[in-house]
Amino acid sequence: MDVRHVVIVGAGPAGLFAARMVRLLLPAAAVEVFERAGPDEVSGFGVTLSARTLGGIAEADPDTHRRIAAASLPLSGIEIALPSATLRYDGFEVASISRSTLLAILREQAEAVGARVRYRAAVPPGAVPAADVAVFADGAASAHRGARAAGFGTTARAGAARFVWLGTPADLGGRTSFAFVRTPHGPMAAHCYPHADAGGTVVVETDEATWRAAGLAGAETVGATGAETVGEAALARLGDVFADHLGGAGLVGARSRWGRFTVVANRSWSAGNAVLLGDAAHTAHFTVGSGTKLALEDAMALATALAAHPDRAEAFRAYEEARRGPVTRTQRLAAPSMRWWESYGRRLHLPPEEFGLHFLTRTPAMTYAALRRRCPERLAEAAVLFGGRADRHAAEAPFEHGSIRLPHRVVSEAVPRLVEVPCPADPDWSELDPPLPKVEDGCAVLVRAEEGREWERWHETVRYAGAVRAGTGRPVAVRVPADWRDGPGLDADGDSWQARVHLALLSGRIDLVAAR
Repeated sequence: MDVRHVVIVGAGPAGLFAARMVRLLLPAAAVEVFERAGPDEVSGFGVTLSARTLGGIAEADPDTHRRIAAASLPLSGIEIALPSATLRYDGFEVASISRSTLLAILREQAEAVGARVRYRAAVPPGAVPAADVAVFADGAASAHRGARAAGFGTTARAGAARFVWLGTPADLGGRTSFAFVRTPHGPMAAHCYPHADAGGTVVVETDEATWRAAGLAGAETVGATGAETVGEAALARLGDVFADHLGGAGLVGARSRWGRFTVVANRSWSAGNAVLLGDAAHTAHFTVGSGTKLALEDAMALATALAAHPDRAEAFRAYEEARRGPVTRTQRLAAPSMRWWESYGRRLHLPPEEFGLHFLTRTPAMTYAALRRRCPERLAEAAVLFGGRADRHAAEAPFEHGSIRLPHRVVSEAVPRLVEVPCPADPDWSELDPPLPKVEDGCAVLVRAEEGREWERWHETVRYAGAVRAGTGRPVAVRVPADWRDGPGLDADGDSWQARVHLALLSGRIDLVAAR
């Protein structure tokens, strides 16, 4: 079946870019985009795009890439602002662009190739457009997907933390920054980055208890549309919390609402003539910079599949096969990041250098070799503060805890009063309420993964070890192979046991390793 008519519901980045790409690859097809809001009713403030994502756009659509790149602000390095210190880590480069500018570019690019974009034109949920292909790109809370939930096999799971997307007129400099603040009500954090337009984006995140204690629950204002948005009093309160970081510039909202991040997954991305795109198909926590990236990549993949496969079902299968792997990988990286952000308040007591490395290594993607390429000075500084020297492995540093005195960090599993506990097989546990073992005074804890899966489950093992360490106050060891020192050392370009153990010690997740 030739694709002659494509209807897209939703004029976000996914829908607009899909409209352009379909018209470029299938110029005979009529493409219509329906959006219930107006073109000036943009939610959100800014988004970031990696060099890899921009490279993919450049390959598929050089003209759109040129316009996005010209409107973007390159950001180099990140800054972590803690109550006691501010640390900078170089080597983390992204491009930032305001969401309104990005949407304007994508709309103009879609219209330039003949796509029709209709604003304030709602398509009733459940009313599947009479088209060869109906693309549902109406976001994580997709009403159209919801009307066919059984066909798509949708699951949605809300996270524990509260967050809100805000803006600021502050000069945030040419960097991404993270401010962590202790308030009388509990910990609050802000993820901040500028964009080429004046001002920048500030995403505030906090736990449920702090959100309620600070009086932010129920502090919304009802707007003309009947929707509840963050009120001026709450904006002023949050502006005061982050005044030092924002230079007193304050915060602004644009239909901003508090929410919990919802992780969306679907058993199938298509049903009949309908196909899911972007957040309607899948979500991954925003702290790995994934939403817009995945949306744009989905758009390219769907258009490519429709152009390559005349049969609609085959095209949908090819699209899903092309995108399932990258999306699943991103979601696996995003899950521990979301859990880290839900519980960051439990780590604010760590020395700044430990906290910084703990933050950077919250997902398995950031290895010791990757950090050494990006910010070797910070790694050396953390090693010196941990064990007195930058040129030796952290396991060689002495250890003291109460009556325990050890010349190094390597112990035998036969050490008396070492309580062995398994790492939970299901990683879906909350660091706000982790499953902690009962440990007697004077005992240390040995956390072990299933035999033969120590390497595969390393990140989950040290994540759980860190939660046990924080929750019990006891020294914590993890099991490693007897030959863990025999492989590549800290100067290797790839991952290794030595590098993993070194980084887990420096980042404060474990105290000891038990070789067997």
